[in-house]
Amino acid sequence: MIAWEGREPSTVLLAPPSPPGAPHLGGIYTWVLLDAARRTAQHFGGDAHLPQSWNMSSRRLEPTFGHDPEGFARYCGLAVSNAVATLEGFGIVVSPHAALRDDDASVRAHVQAVITELANSDVVRYLAAEEKWCLSCRIALPPSADAEHCFTCGGPLRLRTTRDWFLPIDIDEVFRRAATVEWVPGYGIRRLRSLTDVHPLIRVGHPRRNLGVPSPLHDGEILDPRLVGALGPSLLRRHGLNGPIVAAAGFDIQRKWLLTLLAANQPGALPAMIVQHGTLLDTAGRKLSRYTGASLAEAPADVEPCLVRAALLSSPLGKDLRAAALATVGASRLREKVLNILRYIGLQQPRTGGVDLDAACDELLSEVESQLKAFDVPRAYSGFQRAILFISSTLIPMIRRQGMASYAATCHRIVSMHGIFYGDDPRLPGISAGLKLLDADGDTELR
Repeated sequence: MIAWEGREPSTVLLAPPSPPGAPHLGGIYTWVLLDAARRTAQHFGGDAHLPQSWNMSSRRLEPTFGHDPEGFARYCGLAVSNAVATLEGFGIVVSPHAALRDDDASVRAHVQAVITELANSDVVRYLAAEEKWCLSCRIALPPSADAEHCFTCGGPLRLRTTRDWFLPIDIDEVFRRAATVEWVPGYGIRRLRSLTDVHPLIRVGHPRRNLGVPSPLHDGEILDPRLVGALGPSLLRRHGLNGPIVAAAGFDIQRKWLLTLLAANQPGALPAMIVQHGTLLDTAGRKLSRYTGASLAEAPADVEPCLVRAALLSSPLGKDLRAAALATVGASRLREKVLNILRYIGLQQPRTGGVDLDAACDELLSEVESQLKAFDVPRAYSGFQRAILFISSTLIPMIRRQGMASYAATCHRIVSMHGIFYGDDPRLPGISAGLKLLDADGDTELR
C-alpha cells in the first residue's frame, strides 16, 4: 500500500504514453484515476507528480510530417497544449516539469542512454528472428500472426529471417517481477498471467521511419514507440523522481504496455503499484479504441466533464463498462447535496450545546479515507455518498433544532474529498482562509 501521508520523496503517477491528438474516454479514465491519487496524496499532506506522457511517433503522421521537422514541432506543441486543456476540463492537473514526450530533446537523449545501457547489460540483444515482412511498407509482424497480407498496402506478407536488435521477453521473469508489485484490484495480476501467446521478442528499432527517437544501436532506425513508452519508469528516475511509482492502465493495454514495462525496466524502477481499470465499451459492446475512431464524443451527451469524472471513479474498478451507462445522474445529485450542505453550514454560527458535526462525521469520513489509502476509489466514493446522505438526512434536521458547535474540520475534509471525485468546482473556491462558499447565484460569498 502506498503511504500517502507526508511521503518523501514524492509518489510518481504514470499513465501509458498516448497520442495527444486523439483523446478518448478510455484514456481519460486512466488519467482521472491518477489525478484522484494525486489529490489523495494532497489530502493526507503528501505530494505526488502526474507527468505529461505523450507518444508523438505515430505511423499515421509519417506522410504529413516525415520530412518537415518544423511542421512536426508545431504540430506537437499544439497537440499537447490541446490535450492538456482537455485534461484540465476533467479536473486533471499534470506536472509539466516532468514531461515524458518523445519529441522533447532531453527526453530523447535519456531514452537513447537507457537503450544503450540495456544493450551493454545484455538486456537488449542482437539476435536472429523470423518474421512476416511486407517489402514495400517495411512492416514486420510476428510469424505467429494470423494476417497473410499487409494491413497498410494489402500486399502479401513473406516469411523471412533477419538479424536485428530485440528485447527478449522472458515471460517467467516478467511474472516474477509482477508478483513483487501491488495490484489494484488484486485479480489484475491473474489477467496478466493469462497472456500465454506472447511473442518472445520485441524489435527495438524500425527501419526507414522518420518520426520518433533515433536508435543509438543502428543507424537509420527509429526506436519502437512501444518500447520508448514502456521505459517511462527509467526516465522518471533520470528526472530525479525517486518516490514510489503508481502505474495505471486499462485492461486492454496490458499486452502493449504493462508487459513491456515489466520486462524493460530494472527492478529499482519498477512500479510499486499497478492499477487496472476495465475497458470502456460503446453502445454495441465494442471496445472504445482510438484505432476505431473513439473520441470524447462517446461521453454522455450534454454532461459536465466533472460529472463524467465522478461517474468513472464510482464505477467498479477493473470491470468493463459502457460509456453510455455511466452514472452521471447520481454524480450530479451527490454534487448538489455537497454544495447545499456546505452552503447551509456556511450560514451557521457556532453555538454552545449544538451538534458537534466533527465528532458525528468522523467515523464515516475516516472510512472514506481508509479506502482512499488503499486506492479503492469506488468504495471511497460510496462511503463519501453515505456520509453526505447521513449529514443531509440526519444531521441537518438536528442542526436546525439545536444549532451547531463544531464543523471546521468536517468542512475541510468534505471539500478535499469533493475535489478528489469531482476536480475543482468553480462554485467552491476553497476554505483555506475560513469557510468561503458562493450562494446559488455564484456571486455572493457566504462566511
